[in-house]
Amino acid sequence: MEDIDLKSSPTLDAALEHESGRNLVYRHYQGLLKEQKDQPDPVFIDGHTFQELDPNLVVLDGDASEHPRTWTFKKKVRTTAVIAAFCFISPFASTIFAPSVHLVMEGLHITNGTLGSLQLSIFLFAFAVGLLFLAPLSEMYGRAIIIHLGNLVFIAFSVGAGFAQTPAQFSVCRFLGGLGGSAGLAVVGGCVADIWDLEARPKASGIVMLGPILGPILGPLIGGWMSQGASWRWTLWLTAIASGVIAIAGLLWLPETYAPRILENKLRKVCVACSNDHLYTVLDLRPRPAGFGYLFSRFVRPVAYLALDPALVLASAFYSYASVFALGYGHSVGIVGTDFLAVGIGMIIGTIGTIKAMDAIFKKNGPEAKKNYKPESRLLSCIVGGALSIGGLFMYGFSALRTHFMVPLVGIAIFAMGSMNIMMAIQLYTIDGFKYPASAFAAISVTRCIFAGAFPLFGPDLFEKLGIDWGVALLAFLILGIGLPLVLLLYVFGPRLRKIGVARYEKFEGTSE
Repeated sequence: MEDIDLKSSPTLDAALEHESGRNLVYRHYQGLLKEQKDQPDPVFIDGHTFQELDPNLVVLDGDASEHPRTWTFKKKVRTTAVIAAFCFISPFASTIFAPSVHLVMEGLHITNGTLGSLQLSIFLFAFAVGLLFLAPLSEMYGRAIIIHLGNLVFIAFSVGAGFAQTPAQFSVCRFLGGLGGSAGLAVVGGCVADIWDLEARPKASGIVMLGPILGPILGPLIGGWMSQGASWRWTLWLTAIASGVIAIAGLLWLPETYAPRILENKLRKVCVACSNDHLYTVLDLRPRPAGFGYLFSRFVRPVAYLALDPALVLASAFYSYASVFALGYGHSVGIVGTDFLAVGIGMIIGTIGTIKAMDAIFKKNGPEAKKNYKPESRLLSCIVGGALSIGGLFMYGFSALRTHFMVPLVGIAIFAMGSMNIMMAIQLYTIDGFKYPASAFAAISVTRCIFAGAFPLFGPDLFEKLGIDWGVALLAFLILGIGLPLVLLLYVFGPRLRKIGVARYEKFEGTSE
């Protein structure tokens, strides 16, 4: 056989040189991944620190602040505000025609009360369904595309619901509109983790939560007057118009926040600009399991989290209780107008107080705060939040219709303060403690939406049989007997449970070593 002179082939020399550089990058990259594994706030490693090892490695430009964590503070705040706007419109749409459900029933010739309540619930049920696949999709294709496409679907079917002539048409449009509207909630946890570090995350979550706070408050206020002065159909068209305005703001000021997707987009642009076939990113150095479990897990990640991660199951249960109480309590006693303003005031106070408490807890270790940080520390404020929720519910339940109206309103505000504290604490724990924050946050949101959607169907019967006082007291006892013990268990055993969850999930998707 004729000998081959390897040195005489420039193409082969280039290939060998490329492979040598890629191997060096691979070893350094694996070392960084191992170092990062136990860090409390892992950041996507794009490889910029060892780009000199191989010129074919495409990385995010630090000088151009391409990585979301290196964005300017102004850009981070602007992006977070736009995401909050998307998170506002769906809760707003779900409650805007709540005060005028009877008008919807008359307009669509609905005589069954349960079917009428279903028109409120179906939107939230659609939320739960949408979260199951939109959150994992955002971890495959990026956050921005999911938000924009979801919002487009929401606008289309909100307009369609306004023109519906039959209960079936209306229900289908509301369900599909809910699917699209769930996009903001599906990606919000991931977006916050993409942009903000541990110290700034409570404040960022406070900005994001302004959307879900203001939506359920302004929705009934505006919807009641609009239905009375114009038509219930305008409550749907108004949300479509408002969502269109937010969509324009999103196109202008909502960049992609998911660093792996940003890097993939950059590689694609660089490949188009030059003819180098050897270009690659650190994403190409990661293992790519091809088993069915891995492929399947990408689409059912939120469900897998609930089924395989015991820590997240506990968090989900308490989060569901807190949210259902707020929604059920509001609908069951016909809280409108000033009552909803009381809820809003309580939530705003609760948000401010929670942010300050989170800052104090995080900074108690001084310079070693980040090193010694554990996600379970976010749950400490739930003790105060649970106490406020219980006290506020008892104050409302046993003062309503018995004292001056200001007394139950104060009880409502106190309850809202506690609920907001709980919601933010669980949200931050989920974002900080799990590998895929969008899917993890979606997992707890799924059960919350299911309970919230189901409560209007059985809530009226609950209060009719038990009365306002003991009906509300039952909710308070559930927090006392189930919610607070769950938080204590999660705080004590959370680290151990999360390790069990990680091992189970890696085995399920086929990435365990």
